[in-house]
Amino acid sequence: MHPIQNVVLAAIWAVAAWRLPSAIRGAKQRPLWIAFASLAAANTLAHPDIERPLNEVTGIHNLATLTRSLIGILGFSAFVQFVVSVARPGAIRSTHRLLAVCGFVGAFALVCLFAVAPCPRNVDDFFEAYTGWPFGTAYCCVFLGCLGVSTVIATCLFTGYSHHAGDPWLRTGLRLLGAGTAVGALYTIFCAARILTRLAHQPFVINDHTAVIVAHIIQDTAIALIVVGNSVPACGVLRRTLGDRRTLRRLHPLWSALTDAVPDVILKAPVPRCPRIRLLRQIIEIHDATLVLACYIPPQLRERAHSRAAQVLQDEEGRTALAQALWLRAACEAKRAGIQPCAHSVEEPTAHPEHLDFDFDFEVARIQQLCDAYNSPIAKAFAREYRLERT
Repeated sequence: MHPIQNVVLAAIWAVAAWRLPSAIRGAKQRPLWIAFASLAAANTLAHPDIERPLNEVTGIHNLATLTRSLIGILGFSAFVQFVVSVARPGAIRSTHRLLAVCGFVGAFALVCLFAVAPCPRNVDDFFEAYTGWPFGTAYCCVFLGCLGVSTVIATCLFTGYSHHAGDPWLRTGLRLLGAGTAVGALYTIFCAARILTRLAHQPFVINDHTAVIVAHIIQDTAIALIVVGNSVPACGVLRRTLGDRRTLRRLHPLWSALTDAVPDVILKAPVPRCPRIRLLRQIIEIHDATLVLACYIPPQLRERAHSRAAQVLQDEEGRTALAQALWLRAACEAKRAGIQPCAHSVEEPTAHPEHLDFDFDFEVARIQQLCDAYNSPIAKAFAREYRLERT
C-alpha cells in the first residue's frame, strides 16, 4: 500500500477507536462507529499481507475481495442510517427497515455474482482483473451502485442539514462530510464509467495506469474529508468544554463569596459532571444570591455605588458591573454582620436563566465582568468604607 493510504487507514482506525466509548454508551452513535469500523476493516483487508494469506488459507480465490465488499455494504447502510438519524430523525424507523432490506439484497447479489464469476486465480486488484468480463463487471457495478446511492443520499442530507446548524463547528463539519460524500459519489461515477467502457471495449479518456492513480486519489480524498468532517464538531465540543472549565474556575471566587454569605441558595441536587450544566448551575446560584443580598442594601448606598462607578469608568456596561460589584461587597459585609434586610430595597434588573430570552453567552460574559469588578481594589475599598461607617 502507498504511504498515504497507510496514513489514511491509521486515521480511520483512530476515529473508530475514538468513537467506540460513545457507541457503547449510546445507541445513536453505534451506526457511525459501525461505518468507520467497517471502512477501516475493509481497507485493512486490502493490504497484501492480510489479503493474500486469507485467500490461500481458505482456498477460495479472491475471498478477501468478497469479504471487503460485504463489509462495505454493512458500512454504507450504517453510515446512511447515521446521517438519517441526524438530519431526519423522524424517518429513522422506516429508513432502518429499508436499509436492512437493501443491504441484504445487495449482499446477496454480490455473493451470487462472485460465485458465478470465473476466478481462476488470486489477483491484487479484482476490479482491474475481472471488469472486462460480464459477471465481474456486474459484481463491480452492484458494489459501486450501493456506494453511489449511499453517498448521494448522504450528500443531500448533510448539505441540507448544514444550512440549519447553528453551531459553526457543527456547520463546518457537516459541510466537510457533505464534500467527502460528494467526492465519494464522484469516485463511483469515475469507476463505473471506466468499467463500462472496458466492457464495451472502448478506450477510456486516460490510460489504465493513470486511471488507477486518479481513482486512489479520489478515494483517499473522500475518506480524508469524511474523517476530518467527523472530527470537527467533536473538536468544537472539546473547545467549548475546556472554555466552560476555565469559566468555572474564573467565576469560583465570586460564587464562593456570595454563597458564603447566602449558603441557602446552593442547590441540594448532586453536582453534575458536565461543565456546561455546572456552569449554568453556578450562574443560577450567583443570581439567586444577588437577589437575596440586594435586600440588605439601602437605596442611598446603591446610589453611592453608582456614583463611585461613574467616577471610575466611562462605558455603560463596565460602570453597571462595577456598581453592582460595589454594593454586592457591601451587602455581603452587612449580611455577615447580622444586619436586617431593608424594607424598601429593589434589586436591579438583570438577566435570569429562567427567562425565555436568556442568552447564555451574554450572561456568562456579564458575570465574568462582575467577578472581575467584585475582586477589584475599588470594590474592596468601598466595602471597607461601608464597614467603617457602621462601626
